Formats: sequence, C-alpha cells, structure tokens
Amino acid sequence: MEYRSAIVTEVYVTEISGRIQAMGHRLGIVEEHERQVGRHDQVEIFGGPAGDPGLVGGPGSVSWRVHADVAALAFGGIGAIITEVLHPSVMAGVEAFSSYRTDPFRRARATYGYVVTTTFGSTTAATGLIERVRRMHGRVEGVRPDGVPYRALDPELIAWVHTAIPWAVMRAYERLNEPLSVEDQNRYLAEQSVVGLMGGADEVPTSVDELNAFVEAMRPRLALTEQTRSFFDFLLGSPFGVRAPRPLAEIGNRYQLEAGLSVMPRWLRHLAGFEHSRLAQRLLYDGPMQSYAARLRHGFGSPPFVTLAQARATAQAASLRAVSA
Repeated sequence: MEYRSAIVTEVYVTEISGRIQAMGHRLGIVEEHERQVGRHDQVEIFGGPAGDPGLVGGPGSVSWRVHADVAALAFGGIGAIITEVLHPSVMAGVEAFSSYRTDPFRRARATYGYVVTTTFGSTTAATGLIERVRRMHGRVEGVRPDGVPYRALDPELIAWVHTAIPWAVMRAYERLNEPLSVEDQNRYLAEQSVVGLMGGADEVPTSVDELNAFVEAMRPRLALTEQTRSFFDFLLGSPFGVRAPRPLAEIGNRYQLEAGLSVMPRWLRHLAGFEHSRLAQRLLYDGPMQSYAARLRHGFGSPPFVTLAQARATAQAASLRAVSA
C-alpha cells in the first residue's frame, strides 16, 4: 500500500482541518490527548522524597523545560514511534510481542509514560520503570522474516529506540515552541543519555555531533519492510485519531501521522512513505500544528506530572506531604 500524500487541495485541507478541530471541541482537547497517551498524574510516581530531582537534573534541566511542553511530547512521540520501527529488528519484535492490534494505544501510552516518568518521576519510580522495561525486553527475541536474528536487549537496538525519542521530541519542541541553542541541545542529549545507558545501551549520543553521527551510521540498517507496512496500515485504520468509518478515519489518521513525522528529516519521511512537499507543509501542516499546540498547552496549563515533580523537587518534606494529601 502506498502511503505518500495525495495532491494537496483546498477541499482536503478544509475538510481534514475542520474535522480535527471539531473532534477537539467535541471531546475536549485535553480529554482527547489523554485518550491517546493516557493520564500521568499519579502521586506515587511523581511525588516522593522532598528534594529528589529525579534522574535527569530536576527543575533547572533542559529535559524538564522541553518535556513540560505537552505539544512537543505529542508530536515528537509520533515521530519517535515511526522512527523506531523503521529498524526491521525493532519492528519484528513489535510484531511478535506487542499487543498493538488489540490495544492500539498501548505503544503511544507506553512511550509517553516512559518519557514523563523517566523525566519527572522520582528517582525510585524512574529507576523502577527502566528496570521493568529491561526485564520485559529480556523475553523479546526471535528471527526476522529475512532470517536475521534479533533480541531487544541488543545494546545497538536499545540505543536506537532510546535515541529516537529525544531526537524527535527535541525537533518537535524547536518546531512548535522555541529554538534551542547548541549548548542546550547538547545538555538535553547528555541528560537523556542517563536513561538510555540505564536501559542497556553501551553508548548513546550526548551531543548534537554525536547524534548526527549515530543517525548516519544507523541509516543503512533502516528499511520499510512488509511488517512495517502492515503496522502503518493498521495505524491508518485504527481509532488512533478521528473516530469514524475507515475511509474518513484513514484520512484523519494519515494527517496526524504525517504531522508528527513532519518534524523529522525529509529522508526519514521518504523512507517511511509519509513524505510531503514543502508547499504541503506550509499549507496543510504548519498552521494547524501551531494552533493545536497552542490549544493543547492552554488546555493543560502546567501538566500534573510537572506540578507534582516540582513540588517534590523543591519543597520541604512537610509541604510535600500537604501537596500529596
């Protein structure tokens, strides 16, 4: 099945943008966001010992600044998931061991939850989640359809899956919020590297230069396989975005997937089959993405995981108990 964009027309832009806006007004933008990525407001995860900054540096870190932007997480999360499964070994593991066909939101919720928990969760909660994911990955191994064996605990695969997330989220933040200096980009990648190394990678990028080199080294390993095409086909027909009969849902889902993937480099969009022109980006995506990002931020205000984490990291024990009560 071909996933490239259709010819951009005024009718297409008007209909899809209108239906997505209507969906947001009908369900509430926060409720619709949480339907897709889940609620992340558990005191037992984001509360905890007073003064605990968590794994990635606490309130003064670039990670906290970037990941507090729910729009960057939403769009970057889509880009990250698509980027991850372009590695045939990752896709083979997802196909064999994931329940995405019976629970289509699980991977989105798990990815989003992993990011906010490892960033804003207490040290105990974040470490515990990373350890649980490692144990789960210990059971994920097999042979790809092309005969290549894979195992999820392969340090290179862990590095790829890890790197896809900060890479995509950082690009989404810069597209939808503000540019980051090279110094801040380097700080962000170094902060996030703690998570990748604890997850089982031998080495992950800690600077923009290392990120670029790693991505270039991985490009020859990426491919659009039949399993990946099947995964994308399922996403296009799933209740991922616009809840409607398949023909209309597919148009809305394509829009959402292409919007998320539009923050990634053009070569990667081309490989995934979701490429569109610069003109299409300006006419079809830039305005609606900025509008949606602004409305999502306004709807959330300070996300609960950020509020709880700030209270934990900055409050004295007595005041933290009051917040958690």
